[in-house]
Amino acid sequence: MQGRVTVMSRQPLNVAEAIALLNTVLTEQGYAAVRTGRVLKIVTLEDAKRMNVPVRAGSDPSRIEPNDEVITQIMPLKFADAVQVRQDLAALIPAHADLSANASSNALILTDTGANVRRIAEIVSALDKHMATVAEVRVFQLTYADASDAADLINEVFEQRAAQTQQGGGRGGRGGFFPGRFFRGPGGEQQQEEPVSRAPEVLASADERTNTVVVSGPTDTLDVVAEVIQQLDANPVAEESVLVYPLKNANAERLAALLNDLFKEADETTGAVRTARQQGQQQGRGAGGFFQRLRDQAAATAEGAAGLAGNVFVVADADTNSLLILTAPANFDTVRGIVEELDRPIPQVLIKVLIAEVTWNDDLDVGVEFSILDTDLDGDEFSLSTDFGLGTETGGLIYRHVIGDVTAVLRALEELGKLDVLSRPHILTSDNQTATITVGQEVPFIRNTRTTETGQTINTIEYEDIGIILEVTPHINPEGLVIMDVSPEISTTTAETVPISETVDAAVFAKRSAQTHIAIHDNQTIVIGGLMEDALTERVTKVPILGDIPLLGALFRRTERDKDKTELLIFLTPHVAREADELQAISQEEMTGVRQMKEAVAPGVFDEHMRGMRLGGGHTNEEPEAE
Repeated sequence: MQGRVTVMSRQPLNVAEAIALLNTVLTEQGYAAVRTGRVLKIVTLEDAKRMNVPVRAGSDPSRIEPNDEVITQIMPLKFADAVQVRQDLAALIPAHADLSANASSNALILTDTGANVRRIAEIVSALDKHMATVAEVRVFQLTYADASDAADLINEVFEQRAAQTQQGGGRGGRGGFFPGRFFRGPGGEQQQEEPVSRAPEVLASADERTNTVVVSGPTDTLDVVAEVIQQLDANPVAEESVLVYPLKNANAERLAALLNDLFKEADETTGAVRTARQQGQQQGRGAGGFFQRLRDQAAATAEGAAGLAGNVFVVADADTNSLLILTAPANFDTVRGIVEELDRPIPQVLIKVLIAEVTWNDDLDVGVEFSILDTDLDGDEFSLSTDFGLGTETGGLIYRHVIGDVTAVLRALEELGKLDVLSRPHILTSDNQTATITVGQEVPFIRNTRTTETGQTINTIEYEDIGIILEVTPHINPEGLVIMDVSPEISTTTAETVPISETVDAAVFAKRSAQTHIAIHDNQTIVIGGLMEDALTERVTKVPILGDIPLLGALFRRTERDKDKTELLIFLTPHVAREADELQAISQEEMTGVRQMKEAVAPGVFDEHMRGMRLGGGHTNEEPEAE
């Protein structure tokens, strides 16, 4: 190896300092400087461990210089087994270093740079402290319990016990530290062992491959640990029992699937937290209380997510609509509480729907029509906005809340001949369930047509629902607000056709539809309007015979052209029934309303006003017909 090293220093360096500086540079290149007498040899790190390097003894890391000089350190162990510690530390030793164990003296022999030797000495010192209280090691083979869970539990229990013992040293019981012990150092001097009060007296480790727990500690304490492990490893099947829960409202099969998913998710969450705790323990050894706090938080999260001991499995009995729950009896109250919450009665909604077409022509505008209805009907004030968007909001849906009995308003419009009630259905559905109303018929129509090679025409016929179709999905919140997804559709056939081939004409359908999302309180009415359509009608009035004379017949007949605008109005009134008694009360109210309808909308209430409206209406555009 050739190279030049330039050293710049403000003060002179002695030989030892110069060699230390040289070793720092050489180590980066995989070499070391070994001093033999007055000769300095440059060799590889691999060869340096077999040469005459300095030999030192002692296990105190603070007495080892953290430099790059290759040394051999003899570290006697007080409590731990040197052979076992060597196996545990083998993965931490670099390839150029050498670590061996002397069983007779229970010491480790490490040849490496001073910095690495000090690092290993710190680890050995930490491992050797705990063994001060160990008198025995036992291996427990588990059959039912999980070894990692059992080891974690034992460690947590005795870590807490060690902390309590340290705090309560002056109150009887064990002191804040173990009695001082003396041992012979490498040079024969007598040294006192450092206090080991912070270390728990029991340490448990898990071997997941064999599902065993290895526990070290005093003999009397291990007897207690053995009893704990015996209880943890009890047969869970022998402790499980079956809870039969007949459902009152919910569907057994759907609820069983939901509960199994819930308990499976809780078990997986607990397993994930358990893995995190194991990783925290592996990474947190000797790192203070930070990782311990993380493990405590993870354990609390697992308990909150699961909250159950052992497994829970749910089977549905469709015939009796019952749940068969297999779990430990200790879980019965918790599981029963969950099922009771989910087995509450599902709120139902009776939706009163009225779909009508209102005709607005030049006789009277919508504002006047509704202004005549702003009156007191049977003691109830009726309020309805007069602006349904004619001329200002056309092209979109308009929503208005209605206060009072809408039946009176519709009867008044019907008196004027301007209301055509298309459908008046009532539909009952459950919360979050879609209800569909279809009033009409299935009409066949030609979807497509094709001609075969022989000239035969083949038509594909499909059926389409024509009429009134209304889909409503209610969502009920606890405050009584009903949020409804409404999809109304009005479709009719027309006389128009469109050619789809040379020989086939397809029918044309007229359709008015909308999709909207509305919110309204229980027992209130909302009206949806804004779906407009123009219709032009023409009527011919003539004198018999004379009106048919060419040319002169125009003098004896007249043509009336009316332009009418029709608007589709949808009135929705939800009635929420959370209990069966409420649903019965709503039904009784409906029956009472039918009996009182004639009294509530007496014909004489609007007679005078309606008569005036009829006398003032009927404006017609008249013009002679020219031929």
